[in-house]
Amino acid sequence: MNVIMINWRSLCYISILVFFLQPNVYAEQQLTLNVHSNTPPFEWQSETGEENGFNIELARYIAQQLHYDLHINRRSLDQTLKTVTNDTRQLAVIAVPSGEILDINKALPLLPTYISAYNRRGEENADTWAALKGKRVAIKSASSVAMYLNNKPQDFIIIPVITNERGFELLSSGEVDYVVSEFYCSRRMLSLFPIAKTAGRPLLYSQFYLIMSDKDPDFVAAINEVVKNSFNNGYFDDLLNQWVAFGKEKIELGQVKKDFSQVALVTAIISSLGMLITLYISFILRKKTKSLKQELLNRRNAELEIKRISVQFHSVLDGLPHGVCLIAKNQQLIWQNGKYPWILEHEVLAQSKPKINLNQLIYRTFTDEYSQNLEFTLNNKHWKLELHLISNDMLALFLEDNTETFELKQASDLSARLASLGELSAGIAHEINNPVGLITQSVTLVRDLLDELKLNISNNISSTQKTNQLLADIDYGCESIDDSAGRISRIVRDLKHFSKPILEIAPKAVNLNNVVETALRLTHNNVKRIHLQLMLNKQLPTIEGDELQLQLVLVNLIQNACFAMDKPEPLLVIETGIENSNIFIKVTDNGCGMDTQTLERIREPFFTTRRDLGGTGLGLSTSNKILSIHQAQWLIHSQQGTGTEMKILFRSVS
Repeated sequence: MNVIMINWRSLCYISILVFFLQPNVYAEQQLTLNVHSNTPPFEWQSETGEENGFNIELARYIAQQLHYDLHINRRSLDQTLKTVTNDTRQLAVIAVPSGEILDINKALPLLPTYISAYNRRGEENADTWAALKGKRVAIKSASSVAMYLNNKPQDFIIIPVITNERGFELLSSGEVDYVVSEFYCSRRMLSLFPIAKTAGRPLLYSQFYLIMSDKDPDFVAAINEVVKNSFNNGYFDDLLNQWVAFGKEKIELGQVKKDFSQVALVTAIISSLGMLITLYISFILRKKTKSLKQELLNRRNAELEIKRISVQFHSVLDGLPHGVCLIAKNQQLIWQNGKYPWILEHEVLAQSKPKINLNQLIYRTFTDEYSQNLEFTLNNKHWKLELHLISNDMLALFLEDNTETFELKQASDLSARLASLGELSAGIAHEINNPVGLITQSVTLVRDLLDELKLNISNNISSTQKTNQLLADIDYGCESIDDSAGRISRIVRDLKHFSKPILEIAPKAVNLNNVVETALRLTHNNVKRIHLQLMLNKQLPTIEGDELQLQLVLVNLIQNACFAMDKPEPLLVIETGIENSNIFIKVTDNGCGMDTQTLERIREPFFTTRRDLGGTGLGLSTSNKILSIHQAQWLIHSQQGTGTEMKILFRSVS
């Protein structure tokens, strides 16, 4: 039991001893690099406190090779020299001017360098220290140059600066005459300050050395061995290329701060602008997205509305009583509403009157680019066919059963004729009564003459002279009867033709003079009470038209002229002739004339100014339709109190 207690106590003592000795062990494994400058590319401290540079990397390599923990201690040059001289495991890198002897251990030389003077472009060179006499010279404090001048003062004014960059700033502004600095530090300054130049040959040559205390010979030997190996294995060259290679030198801390601030400012501005642009673009995109959504909604609604209207439109087209077809330019059927599908069958159309060649009509519509309209008869029905060009590649064909419309038109024409006959009836009756009375009188005369002739024959009165006289009187009576019967026959024939319904238009060559003569016979009872002046061109060419319809037109014009001349010395002038290659017929009266309102409505159906006298308002409206069918031009000139001129222009057959 006592043995166990003794062993336990021994272990405690050993543990306590190890605990107190442990810091010394750690202290012996620590290597310190003393840095005294803040000059790239050798040694400088970043804004975050991180140490960088050639010297730092070399010290880290040495510590790694010797298995030391590296500690970096920033001091002044004097403190650095004192620490390295008096303490072990202390390292530093300094530039030793040529000819200077330091009482300190130095490892192999690291880098050669030199010290030169720098001034402004265009100024005199300074190749020696004597050339700087009396000049203001900027020198970095605690640098190798300052150390050299402490031992060997020169005859010029030293302007101490914290960094070489500050010295070159003073040089550029004219506050100093020269800057004296080490080569590696000055090369970058020349690119930053274009006004500066090298003032001449180097003033002083120096060498960078790794220095340490000689109090620990083993440590010194180990350091020299590591540095020597770095030369042999190429690591030292890699380190030089990384930090000190020409064109890759690090800028000084002041420039780093300045450039970093500028870059940070520019970056902040760009970031702010980018943020503003992003916000603006986001706003525009959001607005555009909203607009596009609304537009898509509107389009969707429009498409639905178009679809609905299209369905309704097709429903309307399908429900139309007319046949509707859409035909392409190559005469292929695009769409049909199903009414009268035989319209596209050429064998059926060949039986129509007149015969229809649908292919030719389609070709003509596309070629001439105007609509085609025609009427035809098929299977005892009247049809109306229309072709209308919709686009360069499509036309619409419409087929309508026009039988009812045609019959209504015929009934309307018949009504107009009957209305005209009603107005002519009184005059026609008078015209027939006159020859009938003459016939009656002539028959009585002939009967008396025959009785007298019979009496003479029975009494054997054979006077030749008297017999001849009786026979002459009988012959005159017969001629009167024959003439009166002829007049009645002509009147009846004209009435028969005038009242005959027109089943269809049959254009043929018509002489307008014959139309005038027939119309005058029908309206003789109206015309006989006025002064008639006929001016008919005997060489008048024929026109193409329907003679019966043109007779109706002229009868209406003559009747209206006669009704308008309720005044003393009425005058009716009817003239035919040629004007500008057109054939015309003109009816002029010196009646009451018409005002503007009457002229505007004269062609309207059922419009009349003689409603109380039995006028129907169908005469001139029917005449207008007939003249439209004949493609005639109807000109009306009228003045109240002076009279009216009705002029109709036709194209000749030629």
